[in-house]
Amino acid sequence: MEVTVAVEATVGSPFAPHDGADWHDLIDTGSTRVTGYPVGAGWVTETRTEEGRPTAVLLLMEEPALPGRSVRARLVALVHALVDGQPRTELLCVPAHDANFAALTDVGTLRAWHADEATLALVLHRLDPAHHWRVAGCESAAAAEAFLAEARHGYERLTGRLE
Repeated sequence: MEVTVAVEATVGSPFAPHDGADWHDLIDTGSTRVTGYPVGAGWVTETRTEEGRPTAVLLLMEEPALPGRSVRARLVALVHALVDGQPRTELLCVPAHDANFAALTDVGTLRAWHADEATLALVLHRLDPAHHWRVAGCESAAAAEAFLAEARHGYERLTGRLE
């Protein structure tokens, strides 16, 4: 499923393939690995979660995106996090038609990109350092699609655009 992501921030990440099949080499800086693909934070327009916010997205991409840019993306996983102890759900996506991410299709392939719960929490903290992040787990692309469908229905209920 493709979505349009409105990007509001971008940070560096340690996310890259284990096999070194591309030019993103991982460097150990003592506390984190860096120089992987950038990750953008943003949201999917015309969606609302149960909390009334647009659906939050992490977007793994080849080049950093400037704030305000829209990117066509495809769902990879549903990320369950705690922000200062409060539950939060985010979609993890990749650009829809970028060959660099063709093999990145679900939670299993995320792990091959160094994207485990601790590393996801590190990237989320880089995007929002004022809060404490902990990632509790990830679900499949199918779970992300179901979550997004419910968020679209939430938007339709809020705006009166029920079909």
